[in-house]
Amino acid sequence: MNIKDIKNSQFKDKNILITGCSKGIGRSLVIKLSQLGANVILLSRNEKKMDELYDFIKEDYGTEPCILKCDLNYLDEEKAQEIAKIILKHYKCLDGIVFNAAILEKMSNIEGFDLKTWQKIINVNLTSSFILSKYLIPLLQNSLSPRIIFTTSGISKKAKAYWGPYAVSKAGINALADILVDELESVSNIKIFNFNPKATQTDMRAIAYPAEDPSSLKKPDDLMNYYMWMLASESSSHDGNYIEYR
Repeated sequence: MNIKDIKNSQFKDKNILITGCSKGIGRSLVIKLSQLGANVILLSRNEKKMDELYDFIKEDYGTEPCILKCDLNYLDEEKAQEIAKIILKHYKCLDGIVFNAAILEKMSNIEGFDLKTWQKIINVNLTSSFILSKYLIPLLQNSLSPRIIFTTSGISKKAKAYWGPYAVSKAGINALADILVDELESVSNIKIFNFNPKATQTDMRAIAYPAEDPSSLKKPDDLMNYYMWMLASESSSHDGNYIEYR
């Protein structure tokens, strides 16, 4: 895997959806892809921050972004179908999806989680990725180099105390990614990756490790080469779908 030798010109006019785009890794992705000429579809519940990003992108890069306000905790099939229709209305096809949105809420033993919080974390981190995949995969079929990127975590492979529904949701993401790889590899040119960014300066990391010095961690911008490689044609011949930051 060579994450440096990427032809940046290939991103021009590509249409890429990013969930959880208002801060952290998602925000860095929005800005980087817009710099390279991609039309970014912003999906978040934070309309104010999306509006600010939208205005910044239009003024500085002149691409054609689109805003989709959506709380993934309440995403259902009707809303997912509406999202698909909006994307089709604005763009000829969808070239990529980055499932970046995730929540942790708190660190607690199992007895400390109420059902509402448990379901919220599973909905945002896992169920929403299933529903959006179901209705957006058909939009990827007309792309020359379609991509789906899920976001996983080391905790998904070896669950630990106090990680509760977050660990369960990320283990589910691993399974969902593997299932889609198996279902699509013989019938579609959609390339699927499951990316573990490891320790990064994000709000979620600060909740999980409050005593940690954030300056000792890499920044979201340090991950961009990985995402660009996964979204680029250069990754088409890569075997396997699990990628982690090294």
